[in-house]
Amino acid sequence: MQRVKLTKKDGIYLSIIAVLVAVATVFAILWGVRQNETVGYYDSKCAVFEKENANFSRGQIVFIGDSITDGCALDNYYGGLSLATYNRGIGGDTTSGVLNRIQGSLLDLEPSKIVLMIGINDINGGIGKDTVLKNYEDILSKISSALPNTQVVCASILPLNKDVESYTLINVDKSMEIIKQVNPEIQKLTEKYDYTFLDVFDEFLDADNYLYKELSPDGIHLNADGYRKYSAMLIPFLQD
Repeated sequence: MQRVKLTKKDGIYLSIIAVLVAVATVFAILWGVRQNETVGYYDSKCAVFEKENANFSRGQIVFIGDSITDGCALDNYYGGLSLATYNRGIGGDTTSGVLNRIQGSLLDLEPSKIVLMIGINDINGGIGKDTVLKNYEDILSKISSALPNTQVVCASILPLNKDVESYTLINVDKSMEIIKQVNPEIQKLTEKYDYTFLDVFDEFLDADNYLYKELSPDGIHLNADGYRKYSAMLIPFLQD
Protein backbone atom coordinates (compact mmCIF):
# COMPACT_ATOMS: atom_id res chain seq x y z
CA MET A 1 0.00 0.00 0.00
CA GLN A 2 1.37 3.37 -0.97
CA ARG A 3 1.63 5.88 1.83
CA VAL A 4 0.45 9.42 1.31
CA LYS A 5 2.80 11.92 2.86
CA LEU A 6 1.06 14.92 4.36
CA THR A 7 2.72 18.29 4.33
CA LYS A 8 2.49 20.77 7.16
CA LYS A 9 0.01 22.75 5.07
CA ASP A 10 -2.16 19.64 4.62
CA GLY A 11 -2.10 19.12 8.36
CA ILE A 12 -3.32 22.64 8.99
CA TYR A 13 -6.19 22.16 6.53
CA LEU A 14 -7.16 18.88 8.15
CA SER A 15 -7.08 20.49 11.59
CA ILE A 16 -9.34 23.27 10.39
CA ILE A 17 -11.75 20.76 8.86
CA ALA A 18 -11.77 18.75 12.08
CA VAL A 19 -12.58 21.86 14.10
CA LEU A 20 -15.39 22.83 11.72
CA VAL A 21 -16.86 19.34 11.88
CA ALA A 22 -16.71 19.40 15.68
CA VAL A 23 -18.39 22.81 15.83
CA ALA A 24 -21.08 21.68 13.39
CA THR A 25 -21.71 18.56 15.46
CA VAL A 26 -22.02 20.52 18.69
CA PHE A 27 -24.34 23.03 17.00
CA ALA A 28 -26.52 20.23 15.66
CA ILE A 29 -26.75 18.65 19.10
CA LEU A 30 -27.57 21.95 20.80
CA TRP A 31 -30.11 22.81 18.11
CA GLY A 32 -31.78 19.48 18.56
CA VAL A 33 -31.89 19.95 22.31
CA ARG A 34 -33.30 23.45 21.87
CA GLN A 35 -35.95 22.20 19.46
CA ASN A 36 -36.89 19.39 21.83
CA GLU A 37 -37.07 21.86 24.73
CA THR A 38 -39.36 24.16 22.74
CA VAL A 39 -41.65 21.32 21.67
CA GLY A 40 -41.68 19.93 25.20
CA TYR A 41 -42.56 23.29 26.69
CA TYR A 42 -45.36 23.81 24.20
CA ASP A 43 -46.86 20.39 24.88
CA SER A 44 -46.56 20.71 28.66
CA LYS A 45 -48.19 24.15 28.65
CA CYS A 46 -51.05 22.91 26.48
CA ALA A 47 -51.61 20.04 28.92
CA VAL A 48 -51.62 22.44 31.88
CA PHE A 49 -54.11 24.73 30.17
CA GLU A 50 -56.52 21.90 29.49
CA LYS A 51 -56.36 20.79 33.14
CA GLU A 52 -56.93 24.37 34.33
CA ASN A 53 -60.08 24.67 32.25
CA ALA A 54 -62.00 22.48 34.69
CA ASN A 55 -61.44 24.99 37.51
CA PHE A 56 -61.50 28.31 35.64
CA SER A 57 -64.63 30.41 35.24
CA ARG A 58 -66.25 31.00 31.88
CA GLY A 59 -66.89 34.50 30.59
CA GLN A 60 -63.58 35.98 31.72
CA ILE A 61 -60.63 37.52 29.82
CA VAL A 62 -58.08 35.31 28.06
CA PHE A 63 -54.70 36.54 26.82
CA ILE A 64 -53.23 34.26 24.18
CA GLY A 65 -49.95 34.49 22.27
CA ASP A 66 -46.23 33.83 22.57
CA SER A 67 -43.54 34.71 25.13
CA ILE A 68 -44.61 38.35 25.36
CA THR A 69 -47.92 37.10 26.75
CA ASP A 70 -46.39 34.14 28.58
CA GLY A 71 -43.96 36.40 30.43
CA CYS A 72 -46.59 38.81 31.72
CA ALA A 73 -47.80 38.51 35.32
CA LEU A 74 -51.34 39.58 34.43
CA ASP A 75 -52.47 40.33 37.98
CA ASN A 76 -49.76 43.00 38.27
CA TYR A 77 -51.27 45.01 35.43
CA TYR A 78 -54.90 43.94 35.08
CA GLY A 79 -55.82 43.12 38.68
CA GLY A 80 -58.19 46.07 38.87
CA LEU A 81 -60.52 44.71 36.19
CA SER A 82 -63.87 43.26 37.19
CA LEU A 83 -63.17 40.07 35.24
CA ALA A 84 -60.46 37.52 35.91
CA THR A 85 -57.56 37.32 33.46
CA TYR A 86 -56.11 34.01 32.27
CA ASN A 87 -52.71 33.75 30.63
CA ARG A 88 -52.55 31.36 27.68
CA GLY A 89 -49.22 32.47 26.26
CA ILE A 90 -46.49 30.00 25.31
CA GLY A 91 -42.91 31.14 24.79
CA GLY A 92 -41.78 30.50 21.22
CA ASP A 93 -45.31 30.05 19.89
CA THR A 94 -46.40 30.94 16.36
CA THR A 95 -49.65 31.54 14.50
CA SER A 96 -49.79 27.84 13.58
CA GLY A 97 -49.16 26.92 17.22
CA VAL A 98 -52.07 29.05 18.43
CA LEU A 99 -54.26 27.63 15.70
CA ASN A 100 -53.33 24.09 16.69
CA ARG A 101 -54.19 24.62 20.37
CA ILE A 102 -57.05 27.05 20.04
CA GLN A 103 -59.72 24.71 21.36
CA GLY A 104 -58.09 23.70 24.64
CA SER A 105 -56.22 26.94 25.26
CA LEU A 106 -58.97 29.37 24.37
CA LEU A 107 -62.37 28.29 23.08
CA ASP A 108 -63.12 25.83 25.88
CA LEU A 109 -62.92 28.71 28.37
CA GLU A 110 -65.68 30.61 26.51
CA PRO A 111 -64.18 34.02 27.40
CA SER A 112 -66.14 37.21 27.00
CA LYS A 113 -62.97 39.05 25.95
CA ILE A 114 -59.80 37.88 24.21
CA VAL A 115 -56.44 39.60 23.75
CA LEU A 116 -54.39 38.16 20.90
CA MET A 117 -50.79 39.01 20.07
CA ILE A 118 -48.95 36.57 17.81
CA GLY A 119 -46.67 36.50 14.78
CA ILE A 120 -43.18 37.69 15.75
CA ASN A 121 -41.75 34.16 15.97
CA ASP A 122 -43.17 33.36 12.53
CA ILE A 123 -41.43 36.37 11.05
CA ASN A 124 -38.13 35.85 12.83
CA GLY A 125 -38.28 32.18 11.86
CA GLY A 126 -38.68 32.92 8.16
CA ILE A 127 -42.34 31.91 7.83
CA GLY A 128 -43.81 33.62 4.79
CA LYS A 129 -46.14 36.58 5.20
CA ASP A 130 -48.98 34.85 3.35
CA THR A 131 -48.79 31.84 5.68
CA VAL A 132 -48.79 34.06 8.75
CA LEU A 133 -51.86 35.95 7.58
CA LYS A 134 -53.70 32.79 6.51
CA ASN A 135 -53.13 31.30 9.98
CA TYR A 136 -54.16 34.56 11.61
CA GLU A 137 -57.41 34.66 9.69
CA ASP A 138 -58.10 31.02 10.54
CA ILE A 139 -57.66 31.89 14.22
CA LEU A 140 -60.14 34.77 13.98
CA SER A 141 -62.56 32.68 11.94
CA LYS A 142 -62.61 29.92 14.56
CA ILE A 143 -63.14 32.45 17.35
CA SER A 144 -65.95 34.13 15.44
CA SER A 145 -67.71 30.84 14.73
CA ALA A 146 -67.37 29.38 18.23
CA LEU A 147 -67.78 32.59 20.24
CA PRO A 148 -69.88 35.04 18.20
CA ASN A 149 -70.51 37.38 21.14
CA THR A 150 -66.92 37.55 22.39
CA GLN A 151 -64.98 40.79 22.10
CA VAL A 152 -61.49 40.38 20.63
CA VAL A 153 -58.56 42.79 20.76
CA CYS A 154 -55.83 42.01 18.22
CA ALA A 155 -52.60 43.73 19.22
CA SER A 156 -50.15 44.49 16.45
CA ILE A 157 -46.76 42.81 16.40
CA LEU A 158 -44.27 44.84 18.42
CA PRO A 159 -41.09 46.29 16.91
CA LEU A 160 -37.61 44.91 17.60
CA ASN A 161 -34.42 46.54 18.79
CA LYS A 162 -30.94 45.95 17.35
CA ASP A 163 -29.95 44.35 20.68
CA VAL A 164 -31.54 41.13 19.38
CA GLU A 165 -28.69 40.71 16.91
CA SER A 166 -26.15 40.44 19.75
CA TYR A 167 -27.44 37.04 20.83
CA THR A 168 -29.44 35.64 17.87
CA LEU A 169 -29.11 35.22 14.12
CA ILE A 170 -32.16 37.44 13.56
CA ASN A 171 -31.76 40.20 10.99
CA VAL A 172 -33.65 42.96 12.78
CA ASP A 173 -34.01 45.30 9.81
CA LYS A 174 -35.37 42.48 7.65
CA SER A 175 -37.84 41.42 10.34
CA MET A 176 -38.91 45.01 10.91
CA GLU A 177 -39.73 45.46 7.23
CA ILE A 178 -41.93 42.36 7.29
CA ILE A 179 -43.61 43.45 10.52
CA LYS A 180 -44.47 46.76 8.86
CA GLN A 181 -46.10 44.83 6.01
CA VAL A 182 -47.95 42.33 8.21
CA ASN A 183 -49.43 44.70 10.81
CA PRO A 184 -51.69 46.60 8.36
CA GLU A 185 -52.94 43.26 7.06
CA ILE A 186 -53.70 42.13 10.61
CA GLN A 187 -55.66 45.36 11.04
CA LYS A 188 -57.69 44.58 7.92
CA LEU A 189 -58.47 41.08 9.20
CA THR A 190 -59.44 42.53 12.58
CA GLU A 191 -61.87 44.94 10.93
CA LYS A 192 -63.24 42.17 8.71
CA TYR A 193 -64.39 40.29 11.81
CA ASP A 194 -65.52 43.48 13.57
CA TYR A 195 -62.88 43.14 16.25
CA THR A 196 -60.60 45.78 17.77
CA PHE A 197 -57.09 46.45 16.46
CA LEU A 198 -54.58 47.88 18.94
CA ASP A 199 -51.54 49.48 17.29
CA VAL A 200 -48.75 48.98 19.80
CA PHE A 201 -46.07 48.99 17.08
CA ASP A 202 -46.00 52.74 16.52
CA GLU A 203 -46.33 53.51 20.22
CA PHE A 204 -43.24 51.43 21.07
CA LEU A 205 -40.95 52.95 18.41
CA ASP A 206 -38.05 55.13 19.53
CA ALA A 207 -36.54 58.03 17.56
CA ASP A 208 -34.48 55.55 15.50
CA ASN A 209 -37.60 53.51 14.65
CA TYR A 210 -36.71 50.52 16.81
CA LEU A 211 -38.20 49.17 20.03
CA TYR A 212 -37.41 51.45 22.98
CA LYS A 213 -34.38 50.05 24.82
CA GLU A 214 -35.80 51.15 28.15
CA LEU A 215 -38.94 49.05 27.60
CA SER A 216 -37.17 45.79 26.84
CA PRO A 217 -34.47 43.69 28.53
CA ASP A 218 -33.24 42.14 25.28
CA GLY A 219 -34.66 43.95 22.27
CA ILE A 220 -37.71 41.73 21.74
CA HIS A 221 -39.49 41.06 25.06
CA LEU A 222 -41.00 43.60 27.43
CA ASN A 223 -39.83 44.55 30.90
CA ALA A 224 -42.06 45.90 33.66
CA ASP A 225 -42.15 49.37 32.13
CA GLY A 226 -43.01 47.87 28.77
CA TYR A 227 -45.89 45.89 30.22
CA ARG A 228 -47.13 48.98 32.05
CA LYS A 229 -47.21 50.93 28.80
CA TYR A 230 -48.92 48.06 26.98
CA SER A 231 -51.52 47.54 29.70
CA ALA A 232 -52.32 51.26 29.84
CA MET A 233 -53.21 51.09 26.15
CA LEU A 234 -55.17 47.87 26.52
CA ILE A 235 -57.18 48.33 29.73
CA PRO A 236 -59.78 50.73 28.24
CA PHE A 237 -60.89 47.92 25.92
CA LEU A 238 -61.16 45.41 28.76
CA GLN A 239 -63.21 47.43 31.21
CA ASP A 240 -66.96 46.85 31.42
